[in-house]
Amino acid sequence: MDDDLPTDFQVIVVGTGMVESIVAAACSRIGKNVLHLDSSDHYGGLWASYNFDGLQKFIKEVNSDPKRQLQVYNLAEKWYIEKDAPQEEPNEGEDAKPDPSKKVWSQASFAAEYRKFNIDMTPKLLYSRGPLVELLISSNIARYAEFRCVTRVLTWLEDRLMPVPCSRADVFSTEAVSIVEKRMLMKMLTSIVAYNEEEMNNEFKDWNTKTFKEYLTNKGLTPNLIHYVLYAIAGGNNSMLCLDGVRECKKFLMSLGRYGGTPFLWPMYGSGELPQCFCRLCAVFGGVYCLNRPIDKVATKTVDEGKTVVTIDSKSKTLNCDHLVIGINECPKELISPEPVESRDISKAVFITNGSIMPSDKEPLTLLRFPPLGDNDHSVTALEVGPATGSCPKGLFVVYFIANKDKDAETDLLPYAEKIFDMGDQPDSGKPKCLWSLMYNVADTSAAVASSEPSVHVCSGPDAGLDFDRAVHQAEQIFKKICPGEEFLPRAPDPEEIVFEDDVTHGPEFQGDADDHDAKE
Repeated sequence: MDDDLPTDFQVIVVGTGMVESIVAAACSRIGKNVLHLDSSDHYGGLWASYNFDGLQKFIKEVNSDPKRQLQVYNLAEKWYIEKDAPQEEPNEGEDAKPDPSKKVWSQASFAAEYRKFNIDMTPKLLYSRGPLVELLISSNIARYAEFRCVTRVLTWLEDRLMPVPCSRADVFSTEAVSIVEKRMLMKMLTSIVAYNEEEMNNEFKDWNTKTFKEYLTNKGLTPNLIHYVLYAIAGGNNSMLCLDGVRECKKFLMSLGRYGGTPFLWPMYGSGELPQCFCRLCAVFGGVYCLNRPIDKVATKTVDEGKTVVTIDSKSKTLNCDHLVIGINECPKELISPEPVESRDISKAVFITNGSIMPSDKEPLTLLRFPPLGDNDHSVTALEVGPATGSCPKGLFVVYFIANKDKDAETDLLPYAEKIFDMGDQPDSGKPKCLWSLMYNVADTSAAVASSEPSVHVCSGPDAGLDFDRAVHQAEQIFKKICPGEEFLPRAPDPEEIVFEDDVTHGPEFQGDADDHDAKE
């Protein structure tokens, strides 16, 4: 490969995270000569999805060599089941089939079905009318992916799980709020949908520095309604600023009704599929890919006419480019501007359970938003996905917890998990049993980072947010710096629309029936 790899490219991208992959696709799509590298042997970085065996390797890598994964720490894996399966009782009757929901799982049976797992490091949803969905459609990259609608939104209210009304029909059919509250809620949601940031004289003009909870209280909403709007729809906490809450609510409301009963979509086989979709488009338009290719050194040099070229040393080979796009975890510290960036790290957890957190007639795909528990101001987002999403074998569910870090992942998230799972010490609780868990913290590198070199563009890492909006916005900004005036990811043709010039046989220009007859013969 070293002998065949050219040394000069217009754009070199290092890292296959979400931002890097979108930029690579956008540059390749308009004809830029792109080389895309990754030091790992798989795509996605911290945006990746792993099968269970791959996840075990990742855990060992972090624990044995923390310097390779500086952004992941406090990682703790725990099994709640035996290593080997107990002897199964024979089925009654010849035609009896095993019920996946009643299977007794062991660590060995997990290992035997490891390929059926797709576990995300950065689980995220797509708003049905959000920037990423619009980009996937307009660029025609959507054909590389498949999605499922989130079937329900839940919240924790009065010490139990409650469905969140997501539509006008839901609002008026729910028994959780009174008739008077329903009218108040509809009036509130209508004013939020009408919110326009550019209109200075809007409903929310005097609330810039106040909290969303203060605004909702001022409007006379009951504690019940404040819970639904603030915690469940806006996904906020008590200190959420008013305008942030309004924006989040509007995103939620504007995405209703496009594809399903909720505003959200989930990528089949996990969020880690999405960076690969953009990589696929980059490759279709000529991008060159090299995985397992670590970077040894990055430098810049000035050549003829004052032009700056970025040079990369990788596996004893020097590569040159006009623009380097590089993930923040791969970028040498001397190339990052030393401006202080305020951020909170992220607490994450993955739980594998033997049932859904709330039974449903059909397999659910669930967004659960927890309000702060106790005296803290710490809200938690949970996503539950099942076998129909390609995330796990039949009979199991994968549940992700995400929150801004307060103390550490276990302290931040375990109290919430104990509300909805049997963690091994609650016999006959009626809750799904937790079979395995992984808790860890991730450094928040999502803030936009400037480079000290104009030809080097640093890509942020994942944030704690529910969607991909920040990654899409940053990718577009980087693309505009590299390719000013060019269209960001114009529509890619379908395969049947592509005509290769070498494949075309130039015949006569047909005019009239006689020529047409000759052509047919």
